[in-house]
Amino acid sequence: MFKVNKKLWSFNFGCLIAGSLVWLVHIGNWVPVPSILHPHTDFMLDYYPGAVTAITASIVSILLLFFMHKGFKLCASEHTFWLLLPTMCFISLTLLMGQFMFSALMFAAMPILFILVSSAVIFKLKNRKLLVI
Repeated sequence: MFKVNKKLWSFNFGCLIAGSLVWLVHIGNWVPVPSILHPHTDFMLDYYPGAVTAITASIVSILLLFFMHKGFKLCASEHTFWLLLPTMCFISLTLLMGQFMFSALMFAAMPILFILVSSAVIFKLKNRKLLVI
């Protein structure tokens, strides 16, 4: 069996997350609007693609965390910096170079960052409790 460099794989998964942001925004804009929402044009135009993007991003980040934990024995709390670095750089680059895409990208980035950081904090606290007791 091969030895896994956990920092490198955390960075690779971070790059996968950063690369999936544009894909998630595209899915959010591509999903058809249900007919029950057609009378609510303001919501349909302003918030529906963002809500779909946020829900899809949450599902993708949970699946990715599960795959990291089961497939590579990586935890988000081990190397959180290397996991979040590519996403934060991509968000900063989008803010500097493509302001028109920034708000749509944040609908995907905020749920992903929230789930990754909260899982890292939860696992850190859980490991700390086990060491204290």
